[in-house]
Amino acid sequence: MRQEVELISKDVEICREIGQILYEAAPDGAKKIAMKAILVPEGDVCTFEYDYVNSDGKSDWFLPSDGVVDQNLRKLLFAHREFFVSQNQPPWKVFLFSMDVDSGKFSLELSYDD
Repeated sequence: MRQEVELISKDVEICREIGQILYEAAPDGAKKIAMKAILVPEGDVCTFEYDYVNSDGKSDWFLPSDGVVDQNLRKLLFAHREFFVSQNQPPWKVFLFSMDVDSGKFSLELSYDD
């Protein structure tokens, strides 16, 4: 049981780090933040889409002002996928992450197809 808790917490910790990076990269006043990342099956290549909703309910996309954001997210995403594979899960391709800034809650959806 303890090993299972440690493994689950690794998954959650990676997602928390992703959320923190997105929060810091999002435009000021963002209330909801979403990221879609598509990873290739081999190698360390991925594409990103970033969206947010402001306090007025208006949604828009954004680009992080620093390329290090993509680099750090890519490392975390590959660590997350490797974690899933280590748990006898197939490697996912699409990682959909959304976060409610006010509550600090996030949701995650994984897809095995583009």
